[in-house]
Formats: sequence, C-alpha cells, structure tokens
Amino acid sequence: MTTTDVVKADAAAGERGLTRKTARRLAWAERTVYAAAGTWAAVGPQMDLPWWAHGAALATGALTGVGLWKRSDTDDWTRRLTSSLRALPVLGWTATYTGGLLVPVFEYPNGWPMLGAAAWTAVMIPMTPWTRSKGLKRAVDNLPVLAGEPEVLDAEPVTFTDHVRALWSQSQATGDTTLEGIRQYDPSEPDFEAIVLAPAGQTVPRTLDERAIAGVFDVPVDAVRTAAVPGYGPGRLAIQVAPRLAETRRIQEALDVEAEEPGAALERIWAEHVNCTGGAAPGVDLVAYAIGEDQIRMRIAAPRGKTLRVDHAALCSALGIDDISRLVMEGAGPREAVVYIYRENPLLHVRAPTKEDLTMDDRGRISIGVAHDGTVARIQLFNFDTGRAQHGITAGTTGAGKSGLMRLFGAAQRISGVISWMADVQGGMSMPEMEGHIDWFAKGPEETMQQLRALHAVKRYREAHSNGRGDFDFNGPWRLIQWTGDEINRLLSSLDQDIRKEAAWMIGDLQKTGQKVGIGIDLAVQSLHLKELGDNHEIREKGKEGHVFLLRTASSSTQGMGLDGIAPIGAHISPIPERIYEGAGAKELFEGTANTEGVPTPGMGWLITEGKATLFRTFVLKKVNGLYPQLQELMDGHPMPTLTEGEARAAGAAYARRGTAAAGSAGKATDGPSRPPQEPGGSSTSSAEPEAATGPQEAASKAREQGAEELAEAPSPTAAAKAKAPTIRERILAALQGHPEGLALREIRTAVGCGTEGGPATRSVNNEVSTLASEGGLVALGKGVYRLP
Repeated sequence: MTTTDVVKADAAAGERGLTRKTARRLAWAERTVYAAAGTWAAVGPQMDLPWWAHGAALATGALTGVGLWKRSDTDDWTRRLTSSLRALPVLGWTATYTGGLLVPVFEYPNGWPMLGAAAWTAVMIPMTPWTRSKGLKRAVDNLPVLAGEPEVLDAEPVTFTDHVRALWSQSQATGDTTLEGIRQYDPSEPDFEAIVLAPAGQTVPRTLDERAIAGVFDVPVDAVRTAAVPGYGPGRLAIQVAPRLAETRRIQEALDVEAEEPGAALERIWAEHVNCTGGAAPGVDLVAYAIGEDQIRMRIAAPRGKTLRVDHAALCSALGIDDISRLVMEGAGPREAVVYIYRENPLLHVRAPTKEDLTMDDRGRISIGVAHDGTVARIQLFNFDTGRAQHGITAGTTGAGKSGLMRLFGAAQRISGVISWMADVQGGMSMPEMEGHIDWFAKGPEETMQQLRALHAVKRYREAHSNGRGDFDFNGPWRLIQWTGDEINRLLSSLDQDIRKEAAWMIGDLQKTGQKVGIGIDLAVQSLHLKELGDNHEIREKGKEGHVFLLRTASSSTQGMGLDGIAPIGAHISPIPERIYEGAGAKELFEGTANTEGVPTPGMGWLITEGKATLFRTFVLKKVNGLYPQLQELMDGHPMPTLTEGEARAAGAAYARRGTAAAGSAGKATDGPSRPPQEPGGSSTSSAEPEAATGPQEAASKAREQGAEELAEAPSPTAAAKAKAPTIRERILAALQGHPEGLALREIRTAVGCGTEGGPATRSVNNEVSTLASEGGLVALGKGVYRLP
C-alpha cells in the first residue's frame, strides 16, 4: 500500500479498560493478596510441610522467571516494562520464601526471613505493580499508532488540490489509482474536474463508477460524471465532481417541468409551505386540482378523524396571494373543502339583472346576484315542499349594500306576482324608486308602524279564513305577501318604549305564524345585537330560517350571531373588505406605484341558505340622478299585485291611504309614531269564506272607494290585548264575588292567579288590596281577611 492509515489499536483479548473505580478495587485486592502472601513467606518456611509444598513455591518463581525472559526478547519496550511489573511480585516473594528455607542450611538468624518478608510486603503494597501494569498497558493502547506501511504525515492539506488528493488516496475504493490534473472551476465552490490515472500497464477498475466516486467525496451521485479521455486507453478516466452545478441543474429541470406542467409547481408549493411542519395547514392534503386560465380550483382534505381548520390569511400567505379576496374557500363537510384562487377578484365586475333573473322559478326561487364561480345566487321566496313563505335577514354596516339588495327584492316580488310591502324607516331615503312601483312603500317610523299593524291584521284575517289549512295555497285566492323592513334597527331601538315593544312583538309574531298564511318577513339591519332588535332574540333566530345575507359588517360579533346555529358544516366565512385595491401589493407600495383608488364592495357578501355558504355579489344597476331607471324598466309591464277586497278592509285606513299625501301626515300629533285606537274596528271577520281576487287594480279601487274615513285604523295587537285583559283590581273584585264571609289575602292571591304564568305579582296584589281597603272598596274583617262592602 502506498497510503498510511491512522487508526487506533484495539485492546488485546481479555484486556479491560481501567476506570477510577475499577482501578481502586483492583489495587485493594492486590494489596490484600500481598499481605497474605507476605505473612505466608514469613511463617511457611518454618513449618513442617511436605517437600512438594515448598517445591511448588520455588517452581512458581522459576516459571515466572522463564516467562519474563521470553517476553523480554522483543523491541517493544512497553511489553518488556509491563511484563517486568507483573513478574516483580512473584519473583520477590519466591526469593523471600527461598531465604526462609535456607535459614537452617546456612544457620542465618531466625529473624532475617521474617524481616525479608515484611520488607517485601511493605514495598509491594504501596507499589501495586500488577495494577500499574494494567494502567500502563491501556494508556499505551489508546495512543495513535501507525497501521500498514508507516508514513509520516507532516501536516494537513493546505490547498484544495491537496485536500482532494488526500481524500482520494485515503479511500479503499480507489485502489492504486491516483488523481491528476485537478482543476477547480471556482475558488469559492467545490466543483472540479480531474483525470483518474491507473498504474502503468493497468486499467481503471470497473468498480470505480459514479456511485463509488460520489462516496469518496461525499456528494450526490448525480453530481458525478465520468467519460473516457480522448486519445487514451482504459488506463485513464476523466471525472467531474460538481455538486453546485448538479443543484443548479436540478432547480432548472424543476422549473422546466413546472413551466410545462403548472400542477407540479402547485404540488411543490403545497408540500413546502402548506402541508408541512410549521406550514399554513399541516396534515391537510391536496387531493385534486384543476388549473384554468383565470381560476385554480383545489380540493383539500384533513386526515380522517380530524376536522378541517385552515386560517384564510395563512393559506393566502403560503400560496403567495397578497389580495386575500382572490382566494375563496367553501366547505364540503367536516374534513373537506374546495379552494378557489382567481387571477383577480371575480366579483369586481358583476352584470345587471334581467327579468328572467327576477322571475320566480318552479321552486319558488329568484336570482339576486352572481356567485364567485360565475353561477347565479338564488334565494327562495316560497317553499313548495312545506307550503310556507320564507323569512330572511340581512346584516351589513352603512354602505355595505343592504338597500340595493332590498331594491332587487321589491322588483323581483312585483315581477313574480308577489305582494310587496316595504318599509324604509330612514324616511324613504334608502329606496326612493320603490315608491309607486310596489303595493305599499312606507316611509319613516310612523308609516312603518301603520304598515306592521295592517300586516298583522291581514295575518289574523287569513288565519280566520284558512278553513283549518296548515300551509299556504300558493295558487289559491290570496297572493304571497313579502314584507321588507330596511334600517329596522331604528324602529326596534326607538326611545319610545311602548313603540319599541309593540314593533318587536308584531315582527316576532309575524315571523312565527305568518309563514303558514303566506306572509314572509325580510329584515335589513346594521347590527344583530339584541339591543338593536328590541331585546327579542326570536326576531334574530326566526329571521335566519330562510336565508341570511352577511355583507360587510363592522364587527365579528355580528357575523358570529348571523352564523350561530345555521353555519354549514365546514363553512369558512372570510371578511369582506370595504375596498379592493388591485396592484397595491408591498412591491407597489415600496415603489410608490400602488393603486390608491380601489373598487368599493357594496353588495358583496356571503349568502347562507339551504345548508350552503356562498360568496356572491348582488346584481349591479347603473345609478342616474340618484335613482335606478333600469330597475323601473324591469318592473314596467308587470301588474302590481295587491290585497283582495276583504284583506284590504282588514288592513284598514292606512292601507287605503297608501301612496297619498294623507298617508304621510296621518296621526302625527306627537314626535313619535301615533297610538292607534284601543279597540279594533277594521278587522271584520263576518264573512265565512274568502272572496276571490277581482284583479289587483280593481281590488285596490274598491278599497279606496270606501274612503279612508269609513275605515278604521288597523288596531295595535298589544293595545287590544291590554284592553281585553282584566286589571288586577277587576280580578280581585271578581274573586270576592259570592264570598260574603270574605277571603284571606292568601286565598285572594291564589284566586287572581299569583304564581301562574302570566299572573300578577304577589306584591302588586297586596298593594291593590290595601288600596281598595283604604278607599272603602273592601271591608277588613280581621287580620288579612277581606270582603265586599
């Protein structure tokens, strides 16, 4: 061999390393043996023992000496030293024992053998030569020694060429070959080329292939290339070892593949930034994908037994999407979802509606906008399966597009033959184009209250004439009625407590019982907090039964309240920005070229209906001088559905005055909405059967012909309930009728219903009894006993 291998010599068979603890134990054992042997060397020769016993001691020393002589015949000084240390105790003990045996022969004094034995013991115990020989042997074994042909290494390689040659010469795979003509491509990179040269008359071994050469230099196999040297035989081999070039080549090949197959890039990004430790969604697999010109659609899934939870912003960051509105995720169960990525926000440019969009189909649906994937967004006005009208609720802050959505409702209802009643509590400012184009458009809180009372009276009229029917006959004598309240928060949070309670009760009652008689309720609110809904949680819960529109909201709590109880499984509702800025990324901001205008997003939001959540935007209408003439054109040519004659009588004078100047000034004796009469006067139910509709215009004309003066206002349901309910005083007097002996106060409380649902409070009854007694209305017969005078 021409190379020198630096190795560590293995310990001889049977040798053990000496730890400090082991060395101490071995030394104590050795000293104990020396003490016993020294004692025997002093007394043994003086004892009357057989000759062979003394001969064994002498033979032991002789054999030890012969062994030492043989071990000393070597140039290894370490071996001679350790052998001498191990033989020293035996030879010394044998000499002492022999001296004891020679005392009678040479007549030495008897004390000399004992003194010799004591001296040997005193020297051996602290010296412990056997233990020292073990430690010396192990220390020498652990020193670097030269194996193979000795060659002195003066120093480590100081150049790249020396280092490469050293690695080549130290490898057993290279055989007797040498490395010549080494040329490094770049001083800062490890890439180089060289010539493998075999000894004269020999060939480069076949085993010296790319894999073997990669092992010599510890590089990937694809970083090594071999080729024959032009003009020479198999005794030379050209090699290239270029790990940096191989890495660049791999990256370029991956880019080429991704350029030809975009799916490869998507899979790589998903593996490196999403489904990885510390990624946007660890454990979430990319199951399938489809890449189009303007859209990428991906199906993702969480592991079985887990639910899919993906942070929208984190996923956008992982996929390199700056505008989060370009990524939409729709849930498809607890563990799967479909992710849509768009080149630009798909809802920036939405078309205008057509009459076909706003016409109810055979499932009772109308189209109100466009979904992010280009399909139309639909809601139900009537459910033919259950035979019931549909309720809905729309939540969105100022400028989110609530009024625009309500306009589409009104137009679709007229086109579809639905009686449309709309109330703009803001005084008609939100939807002025609806006036005169639907059956009843109420402006301000006063007219809204009149409209609600009339609608409640119509509901009672239909209930009385439904002949026990539990659903609504869509093709029967009555038309479907849809009431829409815009900015209804203003009414439900009114400072007038009685008005606020009455409005909340009527809306809640219409939601609970109006569906069966063909009355649907749509509310548009800025907030879904109970304080803004008249402290009536049923308004919020019942409003979410049909469809929910979540436009841009001012707080996440409103979004949570809108989704509570109806959120589809796996739904991922992302927030709606106020404006969308195209070309306003970090790069543009840094360079000062960012778009500062942005596109507003009114009408953009989430539609939750029929167990699905869909990102959509309402149809866009062109505004001219503050109005939408295109909407009016869509409604023109369609008759305006109205109430039947009987329903119009039940609705009362306010319905007869609708759309006239008198409607706006009726009942404004106070700053707030006027109070209706205490007794109902306009909800006649004398007819046994509902009359057939005689045509929208004819029914309206007949109601107007009666004159507003001949019709009473639709009664307030709460006022009528209060008028019919007996007072606490009346209950107390009625309870004492027929009891001339009187009743105890406890019995009076029981008789008037204290402690029952809807019954008066105990304190109220006690106070009323005391008042009656002081006024002479009751006679006190004793402590706590009263009768009529």
